[in-house]
Amino acid sequence: MNKDIFHFTGIRKKLIAYYLITTVLLGVTSVFSYYNARIVLTGLKTIIRDYVYLNSLNNDVNALMTEVEEYLTTKSSESILNYYTTLNALQEKSRNIPRKAVYDLDSLMLKDIGYMIDELLNETDHAVRAKRGRISSEYIAHFSRANQISEYIKFYINTLLNRKLQKGSLGYDEITKSLTVVSYINLTIIILSVFINIFLAIFFTYRLTKPIVDLSHSAERISKGDFDIQPTKIETDDEISILAAAFDKMVISIKNYIDEIKKQAEFENRLKEQEMQNFKMKSLLKDAELKSLQSQIHPHFLFNTLNAASQLSMMEGADRASEFIENIAELFRYNLRRLDEPVTLADEVKYVKNYMYILKTRFGDRIQFFEDIEEDVMGVKIPCTILQPIVENAYIHGLENMERNGAIYLNVRKQSSEIHIEIIDNGMGMDKDRVKSILFMDAKEDLSRRHVTGIGIHNVIDRLRLFYNIADIHDVIEIESKLGYGTKITLKIPYLEGVKEDDKAFNR
Repeated sequence: MNKDIFHFTGIRKKLIAYYLITTVLLGVTSVFSYYNARIVLTGLKTIIRDYVYLNSLNNDVNALMTEVEEYLTTKSSESILNYYTTLNALQEKSRNIPRKAVYDLDSLMLKDIGYMIDELLNETDHAVRAKRGRISSEYIAHFSRANQISEYIKFYINTLLNRKLQKGSLGYDEITKSLTVVSYINLTIIILSVFINIFLAIFFTYRLTKPIVDLSHSAERISKGDFDIQPTKIETDDEISILAAAFDKMVISIKNYIDEIKKQAEFENRLKEQEMQNFKMKSLLKDAELKSLQSQIHPHFLFNTLNAASQLSMMEGADRASEFIENIAELFRYNLRRLDEPVTLADEVKYVKNYMYILKTRFGDRIQFFEDIEEDVMGVKIPCTILQPIVENAYIHGLENMERNGAIYLNVRKQSSEIHIEIIDNGMGMDKDRVKSILFMDAKEDLSRRHVTGIGIHNVIDRLRLFYNIADIHDVIEIESKLGYGTKITLKIPYLEGVKEDDKAFNR
């Protein structure tokens, strides 16, 4: 770990101090609010818990007497089952009632309730047994005694509930008063924290930004060519003072350097130097423009194709999968070529076939591919990766989102002194404004981001014009399209007899 991260000096120390102060203020406010909220909730929880417990005990006693009475009256199996269920629940609650010697009236009453429940359970049990033995006088006596005990239990429970509610209401009033006081205290602390944080924010930001603002004003004057500025006076004990000193030295160095350049410029032939610079710039610009048009393989297409290869291997067997992967390998191997090295038209056509094989494998009969090629022009040299981006563009923007099946046609014909390469699709088509935007868009707005090679139509046009030194874009490409019917793109390649295998014709 870098030890400098724990080295607190300068601006870092000031910022840490500010954040620590604001954090402590917010932390104290939050802890105070949380502590008081916990006290309030604990008091309310105790009141509600006692009330719920006593009410549940009362309900169980009523339920027990109801089930006993029903059994003694009807002697049904359902009532005896319900009786024992209620009895077990009441026994469990009775066992949990403390029986220790206490001097608190509420605890004494609760202990008495526990003893009375035990006696109640004993009497009801005797009544049920007597009923089973058909001793009517005995079960009536036990039931009467149980009924009397249950009334005492209810009386004690109601008395205890009233005492609990009275104490609870007093406690609730105290909690409400405390909560009101706590709310005012919280509000006061929050308001004070806000004002203190605002003050600290203004104070610290002013101390930190004022020297930077002074430096920025001096830098703005220098950017306008005004070097006659006074040295900035910044007296801080942090990095900004070092920055100001370095800035003053830089201003002096720049001023001296400009004076030196002016003196040297007086003894040079500006016209000759300008002509040489223009010549070098043109040469470097053309070379840089050519090399900057290379792109990388798009990972989205790579993942889709490899996924399709994996599925083919699992479903169909090794032969077809092997052929599919081999076409992918050929496609990517071709992509890695240098774009400034010419290839034959045959290589480009083979590259397109590899790409179409992959598409047909992925999408089946949804896409058809047809070709009409004159073989005697296959040896002509053309720039690398010209046809495939056009074909891929036809699929992505013409066929991919269509519901019906699509077709792509590749036609290569020699016409006079040119070779016309036509890529035709029966896809969605484009209007005239769209065609115009594709031909004359800025290279930064090219729609090439989804292509397997990263190369779009505008990239192809630029490279054709660079290779053949053609200024007019219409001498390189024509686009004919109609919405709903498809698109036809025609590339025009100069055809020079006797130089089909000569690379020098394309490196001029």
